[in-house]
Amino acid sequence: MGSVASVTNKQDDTTYFGYHVVCLIDVLGQKQKLAKWATLPEGGQITPEFTQVLKQTVGTVLAFRKGFINFFEQATQCTMPDRFAALLNEMRKRYRRSRECRVRVERFSDTFVFSAQIPNTYGDASITPLYRLLAASCMAMVWSLAAKTPVRGAITIGPGAELEDRSFYGPALAEAHSLESEIAGYPRVVVSSTVLEFLTEGLVYSTDREVAQFMRQMARTCRSFIWQDTDGRSIVDFLGKGMRELLPTDTAVVTAVKKAYDFVRSEACRFHAEGEPKLEDRYSQLQRYIESRLPIWGIQAGG
Repeated sequence: MGSVASVTNKQDDTTYFGYHVVCLIDVLGQKQKLAKWATLPEGGQITPEFTQVLKQTVGTVLAFRKGFINFFEQATQCTMPDRFAALLNEMRKRYRRSRECRVRVERFSDTFVFSAQIPNTYGDASITPLYRLLAASCMAMVWSLAAKTPVRGAITIGPGAELEDRSFYGPALAEAHSLESEIAGYPRVVVSSTVLEFLTEGLVYSTDREVAQFMRQMARTCRSFIWQDTDGRSIVDFLGKGMRELLPTDTAVVTAVKKAYDFVRSEACRFHAEGEPKLEDRYSQLQRYIESRLPIWGIQAGG
């Protein structure tokens, strides 16, 4: 991972090879909702019931895409630790260099792939793409659960290529898909070991001393977004202290956390009542995680 910045290659005018951070997110529960499409309105007339089905399927997917990109862009407002802001503002080139990031968005039905190249045009192994995807994933988890639209995903770093049609392909995508589909299990975002390696203390991200210092600070912030779950897997700590420091301290955020908690509790109870022990266990695990974080948000468990 230490040579990430140098492992990038412009193969031709439209194909790029190199290391990327990849975030794959699956919007859960869409299969059951899409089944309602089987009963189309007679005579082609759109009924209120069918409109509701469209909102729960097409509307949900489009809203998640818009929301995640919005969260990704919001993260740019938070990538500048105060003690480095003055320094980097005086050095415009370094300022632009530290913030450089371009995300690609692809959608396959109800699955999204967000990817960004790690090496920037200055040759740095930039932390910025990882930071912004971690922060966006944190916010997406909170608001998706609050909206009763659970998601599951994975974030990894690895080699891949941006093809001529702007799609992403490579081992990093395969690993992200494997982590999401085989490991995540319940609504959470699993973080790969390569991400942890990239955030190792003391890793050199740039030959420029000031930029390297900034990147190390961002790496520490990224580590605050990651937590080891009870099964030993590293996951996005979407209600942890790092997230609490990132978001504004207003009632809307706390309300969203409460709604997310209420939804998870209700789902655990629902699956228990329906005799679905596997799903009940998954939501019970998520409930335990959330309850362990509620004191950070000033919320009482069970309230």
